[in-house]
Amino acid sequence: MKGLIRLLVVVGLAASCVTSSNGSQSSPSTDRGVALDAYLAELNDENFSGAILVAKDFVPIATRATGYADRARGAPNATITPFNIASVTKVFTAAAIGQLVDQGKVSLDDPLTKFLPTYPKPMGDQITVAMLVGQTAGTGDYLGDPGYLRVRDSFESVAGLIGAVNTGVPPGAVPGKTFAPSTTAYLLLGAVIEKASGRDYYEYMDNEVFARAGIAAGFLYNTEEQRTDRGFALGYTPDESTNWSGLPVRGTPASGAYATAPDLLSFHKALATGVLLKPETAKRLVVLPSSSGQAPTGLTSGVFAGDDVGASAVFAMTPSGYTVIVLANVGGAAQPVADRILKLLPSGS
Repeated sequence: MKGLIRLLVVVGLAASCVTSSNGSQSSPSTDRGVALDAYLAELNDENFSGAILVAKDFVPIATRATGYADRARGAPNATITPFNIASVTKVFTAAAIGQLVDQGKVSLDDPLTKFLPTYPKPMGDQITVAMLVGQTAGTGDYLGDPGYLRVRDSFESVAGLIGAVNTGVPPGAVPGKTFAPSTTAYLLLGAVIEKASGRDYYEYMDNEVFARAGIAAGFLYNTEEQRTDRGFALGYTPDESTNWSGLPVRGTPASGAYATAPDLLSFHKALATGVLLKPETAKRLVVLPSSSGQAPTGLTSGVFAGDDVGASAVFAMTPSGYTVIVLANVGGAAQPVADRILKLLPSGS
């Protein structure tokens, strides 16, 4: 599914190189470190195109970058290459909502109509901010809306995009009943952020989330000028063509932001240390359903994955302090690599 983001169970800076801070003394953790290094060494330009960073307590312990950010120019991927992170973008928007909760400008129990009074009723009165964050509001996927295609290359604001697509609840859907990945839910959260903060969504994210978290990329414009200046990775399809013509003018509250592996590590640290929002608020931001029998962890830990044409990303935060980041400029490539890495981490991670 385009823009898919899902939660998995946590079970455990140069191109084409492996680095590690593992010690020389043998121990279970050292053995696992050796196994991790050995696995990363197996990745090469032929079987993976992207960047990987593994950290413990926010200190990198292994990195790897292979493949090309621009095959035509021979520009290699590096750990500092910005990648399209697809729907992992949602964690940035959720963090912004958490900030506004901390400021008393938003309650997770607030109905959508408090911020968007023209949203169709009675659904707008039934949908809460928490449902939008948790993707249980019953809203759908604006990426498949014909209106999105009309404005994809030209929209200048969240309001402009919302005005072009159907953001309503499809017939038969019941707010709060079922989890279903929803780009529309996060597009609506972008509008909530604008209304509650009194600021443009992109300006708010640049100054209150990205700058404070130490994220250098963010919502870069998909233009040749930006690509030349920032060196972000082009996405590639199985037939070797790029995804360039299908990208929107820039990312949205639901998908398409750019981040480097160090950007996401910095974001994890900012979340964990309370730089962005209160830790107790982060725990209440339940973006995805928890595994059976486990309590929700919100934005404090979990494995968040996004996949799109020419882009895939996994951002994992484990309860024991590991960060696993896998970014790829090929669809479907990040998930299996992240799964393997997570299995190689110490038990209980």
